[in-house]
Amino acid sequence: MQNDRPKRGRPRSGRSRKAILAAVRKQLLADGYLRLTIDAVAAEAGVSKATIYRWWKTKGELVLEAAEADISIGLVPETADPRVDVEAAIDQLIETFSRPLASVVIFAAITTGGNDPVMAQIFRDKYVYPWRVSATSTLVRALPKHKSHSENVQFLLDVIVGTVFQRILVLKEPNTAGLKDRLIALIHL
Repeated sequence: MQNDRPKRGRPRSGRSRKAILAAVRKQLLADGYLRLTIDAVAAEAGVSKATIYRWWKTKGELVLEAAEADISIGLVPETADPRVDVEAAIDQLIETFSRPLASVVIFAAITTGGNDPVMAQIFRDKYVYPWRVSATSTLVRALPKHKSHSENVQFLLDVIVGTVFQRILVLKEPNTAGLKDRLIALIHL
C-alpha cells in the first residue's frame, strides 16, 4: 500500500549535502571529533542547523556518512591462496586505520559508543562486521584444520585487529614497519 501523503519538509539539496559533508571532513581533520560542532558545520556549509538535523539524526550519523569513503574497509578478497588473502586482510586494516580521517572517525566510533550508541551500532553493522565475517572465512581457509576452530579464529582476529588498532590509532608515533609479517608469523601461516 502506497503512502499518498506528501513528504514533509524540503527535499535534500545535492549542493547543500556536499557542502555539509565537506565541512564535516574539514572540521574533523582540523579539530577532531569531540570539537566538531553542528554550529560550525552549518556555518561552514552555509546551511541552518535545522537542515543538518533534518537529514541526520545525530552527530555520529553525520560523521559516519561524511567519512564513509575513508572508513570503508571492504571485504577480504578471496583468491586461490589463503595466505595471500590473510595478508590482504591485514593490509586492509593497516591502510584503512592509517588514513587520517579514518583514524579520527574510527577512534571516535569506538570510544564514544556509550554516548552515541547509534553511531557505534552503525559503525559495527556497516563497517566492522562485514569485514570480520570475510576475514573469519579467510582465516578458516588458511589455518590447518586442527587450528581453525571458531574460538581460535575469533581470538586470532582479535589479536590482529587489536594490534593494528594499538599501533596506528593509540600510539602517538604509529609503527607499522614489518607489522604484517610479524602478525603472519604469529598466526603460523
